[in-house]
Amino acid sequence: MDAGSRWDAICVGAGITSLAFGAQVVKRHPGARLLVIDKHGVPGGYATVFQRPKAGAAFDCSLHKLSGMGEGGNLRRIFADLGLDGELGLKVPADYFEACLPGGSIRFGNGVDAFRQALQDRFPHERAGLDRFFDEVAVHGRNGYHQFQMMDGTFEPDFAQLRYAHKHLKHVTVAQALAERINDPWLREILAATGIYVGGFAEDLGYLYFLHVVYATLTQGNAYVEGASQRLSDVLARRIVAAGGQVLLGTAVRKIISDDAGKVRGVTTAKGDFYADRVYLNAAPHYALRTLFDDQPALGPVWRKLDNLKPSCSTTTVYLTTDAAPADLGLSSTETMVFACGADASRAARAGCASDEACERAYWRDSVMEVTNYHALDPDGGRIVCLNVLDAMAHWPERRSPAYKLKKARALNVLLERLYAAKPGLRGHVVYTEVSTPRTYERFTNNTDGAGYGAMVGTDLSGHVFHHAFPIAGVHFLSAWVAGPSYEAAFGYAEMKAKQWAA
Repeated sequence: MDAGSRWDAICVGAGITSLAFGAQVVKRHPGARLLVIDKHGVPGGYATVFQRPKAGAAFDCSLHKLSGMGEGGNLRRIFADLGLDGELGLKVPADYFEACLPGGSIRFGNGVDAFRQALQDRFPHERAGLDRFFDEVAVHGRNGYHQFQMMDGTFEPDFAQLRYAHKHLKHVTVAQALAERINDPWLREILAATGIYVGGFAEDLGYLYFLHVVYATLTQGNAYVEGASQRLSDVLARRIVAAGGQVLLGTAVRKIISDDAGKVRGVTTAKGDFYADRVYLNAAPHYALRTLFDDQPALGPVWRKLDNLKPSCSTTTVYLTTDAAPADLGLSSTETMVFACGADASRAARAGCASDEACERAYWRDSVMEVTNYHALDPDGGRIVCLNVLDAMAHWPERRSPAYKLKKARALNVLLERLYAAKPGLRGHVVYTEVSTPRTYERFTNNTDGAGYGAMVGTDLSGHVFHHAFPIAGVHFLSAWVAGPSYEAAFGYAEMKAKQWAA
């Protein structure tokens, strides 16, 4: 591929939204020539794996549970439209997750009915609140789930329901809504736990958005890609290349080229300039505006909108392998949520992060820890387990400093001890560990504050329209910063943008 070549569109960043967009464009518009450029050596962004041959492991960078994979699910439909269902192996877990509480565990079967029944059995005194919650999931979660179909006219909502949601639910956080509906703090913490899928604690996430997340995951089905998320990314990249496009890896984009009339013309890279009248940015908008565009007054209004775009939480993650199958060591569920305290205490701990020590306690010890048993999902992938907690970058020292190394060691110890307390059979059987921190994610993604899920979807959505009426014609934004967290949101937004291709 020669520098100076012309393309119909260039995608900056080979994240999952770019790949999903490209695969859908070339299917809908045969002959469309797309160039996807990424600084990394493999496509996929977060949807990739990193190899550790000495440990016999390929670790998935992101927790690749896919929502909307049941009958009637949006992602299942898009996969079918692209023919991916015949090319990808999917694993549908029998369990939603196991909740490990100080007083014992609750195993939740997969699906909204199983989840609801198990909660009613364990918390019979909360039946009225649970009924109200699940009714709201069924109505308002469903409406939110079909947002893209509302926009293209293929889903007709009940406008009375939309008006109610706008008046009573839109400006309420998950913490506020659950406090009104549920008295038991442990039940509130369990219900809020799925916020870890989209990078937010109960006090940060908007309740109306959260209902959509629960609906997407529980009602519309969930599944995992066999071979990890890299398998999905590779399949999509091959679709683009097979249609005459290119995926140029190991190449950082330095600048977006535009003309004096305010129209995009292409991109500048270390390998030369490439030209197109459409450029799609799969990058954090703060990073893109700061590094890829020349400083110009026209971008001022965009920056002011971005002031209200709050990054999601980052994560601290422990990747580990065991010397025996995790199920034989007591970790039989595909996913386990380890709870340290009820909703009131965990939220109070996070509100009191006045020191590094307080932050470590709040994020690592007192908030929910997600444990994914990848071996149960894909035995051929190795005896892999992943521990994940939401975290913030502010209390992390700079990478490679002595203080940073010590902090990583503390995080590893705390999270492993929580795992052993919940599943004692694992003690003595962990043979390899590796820690990723918010600084790690910042380094590899350029995401603001190391955010692992794009933008936080809270109660103030004014910042989410930063890209509307962008002053340089032909520039579009993809990624979780505009689509929202989750693979399903990425594919849904990519589908919408692909439909606009000929507009």
